[in-house]
Amino acid sequence: SVRRPKPNPEHPEIDLVRILDGCVEYIRKYVSMSEEQSDASALWVAHTHAIDAAEATPYLSIRSAEKQSGKTRLLESLEVIVARPWLTGRVTSAVLVRKVDQDSPTLLLDESDSAFRGEKEYAETLRGLLNAGYKRNGKASLCVRVGKDFAVKLFSVFCPKAIAGIGELPDAVSDRSIPIILRRKSASEHVIRFRSRDAVKAGLPIREDMQSWADVAGPLLEHSRPTIPTELGDRAADVWEPLLAIADLAGEAWPDRARAAAVALSGDGG
Repeated sequence: SVRRPKPNPEHPEIDLVRILDGCVEYIRKYVSMSEEQSDASALWVAHTHAIDAAEATPYLSIRSAEKQSGKTRLLESLEVIVARPWLTGRVTSAVLVRKVDQDSPTLLLDESDSAFRGEKEYAETLRGLLNAGYKRNGKASLCVRVGKDFAVKLFSVFCPKAIAGIGELPDAVSDRSIPIILRRKSASEHVIRFRSRDAVKAGLPIREDMQSWADVAGPLLEHSRPTIPTELGDRAADVWEPLLAIADLAGEAWPDRARAAAVALSGDGG
């Protein structure tokens, strides 16, 4: 049976089902996406708050075949509700690694295709950060000045990451990712315009509730060993395990919803 976290005396109203359902509703107000995609995104948001309980972090690979499909809008929406958000495009190699090492943010990286095709040093630093930053002990090395000399220093690059762009990511990064493939909304689909002030007002309670839940749920997630759908390969199983653990902790319909999303997005036929 799934153990649920003890009530937080300061927040007795914490209910992960309600929080996840509210997160899905919030995201789909601004972005046209499938139920499986929004369920995966909501579980990933919860994961950013409970990252201390995870040994690995699945990436969100947000992509489309064309512009104006909602990729940046999804990043902007996530920025309001994830833990320690850092929404950025191109920065220097040194800033990228040092920021992750210092703050362990949720990295929301836009226009990744341009970054990988751009200046070689930055592209290689980004590739290394994404390859190594999947595991808790992941490190990146930079050459830093020590007095008049230089030395190699290791920086931690483990943190949640969502990467948006047109086209495919490098294979090693894609293997560590949950694919969120967006398309332009049809005439019959309706999303509202993203206005920052209104979005913050709607999303801030979700972020606060997520953090309150994560404060008491960590030990349960650390010891969780969720069952994995047989349709997932070994790498996809590793990617989805932290999210399935969160869904099992929520209970009600979420264990089934999470596994349906995993199979639809990352299964052998997905």
